[in-house]
Amino acid sequence: MSDPQQFPPASGMPPASASAQPAAPAAPPYGAAPQTSPASPQPYPAGTAQVGYPAAGAAQTGYPGAAAARGSDGLARVALVLAIVSVALGVLYTVLFRFVIIRLSYDMHLGASAMTAYNLVGQVLLFLSYGVTLVLGILSVRSSRKVLAGIAIGVGGAGLIGIAFALLSNVIPTSF
Repeated sequence: MSDPQQFPPASGMPPASASAQPAAPAAPPYGAAPQTSPASPQPYPAGTAQVGYPAAGAAQTGYPGAAAARGSDGLARVALVLAIVSVALGVLYTVLFRFVIIRLSYDMHLGASAMTAYNLVGQVLLFLSYGVTLVLGILSVRSSRKVLAGIAIGVGGAGLIGIAFALLSNVIPTSF
């Protein structure tokens, strides 16, 4: 058995030797008759849509967002990096507040106004960074990197909610 193993043709298919002859176009599904004449060199008449997938890299006319999705992979990465930077800034803000500002206020008598200004400026900067992270994450959802976009949306959304409640807690009076 030095010959390669050959299988019989599938039912309804011509044998391999018949493939050398020019074949008529295959019948369309659902029993519809083909629209071309045998003398026509094109298998499909003009104006008839071909069934199948477009070639790789070809833009689809019915889907305008398909081309935009390929370019937003970098946007998902930027959103994730900005999410990491925002979290690091939040940790740095908290650490600096605990160790530097409180220590300086006791030693140098900076007072409550310096701590309030630091608190307000820090929280507004964090609010903006979390907001940009959330917006970039939402814009990059259509990319192929959905996990990175999802992480950026989660971090940005949670950060915005936390900062918003922290800023609103300063407005609520503590004594009634």
